Amino acid sequence: MPRSTSLSPRPRSSATREALYQAGLRRFASDGWRTARIRDIVGDAGQGNDSAINYHFGGRMGLLEDVLLRGVLRMEDERRADLQRWASSAPSSAQSAPDLAEIVRAVVSPLADLLDDDEGRCTLRVIAQVGALAEVDRTLTDRPVAGTALQDQLEMLVSAATARCGRDLAGHRVRQLIVMLTAELAARACDPPDAAPPHREYVADLVDWLAGGLARPAPA
Repeated sequence: MPRSTSLSPRPRSSATREALYQAGLRRFASDGWRTARIRDIVGDAGQGNDSAINYHFGGRMGLLEDVLLRGVLRMEDERRADLQRWASSAPSSAQSAPDLAEIVRAVVSPLADLLDDDEGRCTLRVIAQVGALAEVDRTLTDRPVAGTALQDQLEMLVSAATARCGRDLAGHRVRQLIVMLTAELAARACDPPDAAPPHREYVADLVDWLAGGLARPAPA
């Protein structure tokens, strides 16, 4: 059964904090979260004190965590709806999981939907910068994934892939999926909004490609 989550972003009641968040998101997307200059973020937000980032977010890492957490929670309702649908459609006598391709679709589609607006596209460009650092076991137990529907989906994905190629190789392949998926969506986020192929075809092809890689048996 899907787990419930009590995760929520840190309070964002302050207009100053939100301005800093939006400026930081865009600077992290364009300049890199490690190399974006705090003074540029503060200036873009119309503030004059570099310590504002420390005051509102606890520093660069706190701002990055907020960007990632807001992105994950933006997708939570869609992901949880898939989990609920799978749970309600499974036979009561045998809680069979959806097939691997369906789980891949459920992982990919909410991320791809972030392409619909500027904030989402910037978020994808930031997510891709940390995707290359992904370790599947750690990703599943750390913020911002821990306790969310995405955690459930990734655990199901590892389990489904394990049936095809064994646990060790499955974990490696899901890590590859995270890295390639986030990098590809970040590249797509830099394309013009009307770039070919159309969004629906683009997502369907991406799902087929990733699912095919996970489904391959282990090398002999």
